[in-house]
Amino acid sequence: MNVAALVPYHPGFCAGQRFRIELWAKHLEPRGIHVEYYPFASPSLTGILYDEGRKFIKGQQMLRCYLDQLRHVLTASRPDLVYIYREAALVGPAWIETLSKRWQVPIIYDIDEPVFVPYVSPRNGRFNTLKFFGKTHRLFRISDRVLAVNRAIADYAGRFTEKVSVVPMAVDIDRYRPGPGVADASRPKVVWVGTLTNQPNLKLVAEPLAKLQQTRESVLRIIADEPMTLPGVDVEFLKWSYDLEVSQLQACQIGIVPVMPSPWSRWKFFFKLIQYMSLGLPVVATPTGSNLEIIKDGVNGFFADSAVEWHDRLRRLIDDPELRATMGKAARATVEERFSLTSQIDFIERAFRSPGEL
Repeated sequence: MNVAALVPYHPGFCAGQRFRIELWAKHLEPRGIHVEYYPFASPSLTGILYDEGRKFIKGQQMLRCYLDQLRHVLTASRPDLVYIYREAALVGPAWIETLSKRWQVPIIYDIDEPVFVPYVSPRNGRFNTLKFFGKTHRLFRISDRVLAVNRAIADYAGRFTEKVSVVPMAVDIDRYRPGPGVADASRPKVVWVGTLTNQPNLKLVAEPLAKLQQTRESVLRIIADEPMTLPGVDVEFLKWSYDLEVSQLQACQIGIVPVMPSPWSRWKFFFKLIQYMSLGLPVVATPTGSNLEIIKDGVNGFFADSAVEWHDRLRRLIDDPELRATMGKAARATVEERFSLTSQIDFIERAFRSPGEL
């Protein structure tokens, strides 16, 4: 079986894409399902996409990428299935996605972000209006199956189609395993991993961490593409790397998911939460979005919704290695039961082979 995957980014660039189709494809190949990627953004575009300004050059690159993606759909051999992750093009209406119907094969639309919610990019401003946020509604309608990352997005997609399945983010639990020393450390590391667009969320924990570090040995480890400083906080920055990410996280003791209020928050699936929990890290998170579906407060993690609560929950975990160990084991068990790739891949295979019959 051959699958044409229309994806917004080249493989290895986008975390969401990497943990959806790119992860699934590796495990579907031995089952006789081959995925051929047709990415919109080239490495040259992603190399400048999140730089300040440079809109003319970005526009040129966007046009070139759009024409290349259009050519893919017009000239590629007929597949057995079309898979679309978020959108086939970073700009424009759903023309390319609709054109893929010319192959007259089933279409699966996979949505793991609320891309239907308009927003202003911190680096590209209102240039983002070219994304045509409403095109998602068209993609819901033309698809034979919609895979939604959580219940909130699934319910939204259900306004436009009945063929919706909830497929949460999953991890390969053989790769993401607890490391030594999670609960035993003289200077606990509080870790946050993320991208440039969600780094501002760390401002929520700046005051609580600064206050804690005045009386307790601890450090905030930030794993990201760009450094960030927080007033009064001892920060250790590590540049994100696929090969090093797991070991960098395993060396930490507490994972955090602070989330500032935004139109996106309630729709989001915060994958970093699953990453931490799969490694046996106790977590502290803002009670919003998918966090509410995953964390059992006080059992496999803590909720914190104010500076006082962030200070209290982090203090308790920093002071109590036994609590970290107990909560970390419960977190790992949650992932094994609900968010492991092993438990998910059989359903994905069925979806690809018979998307309209689930």
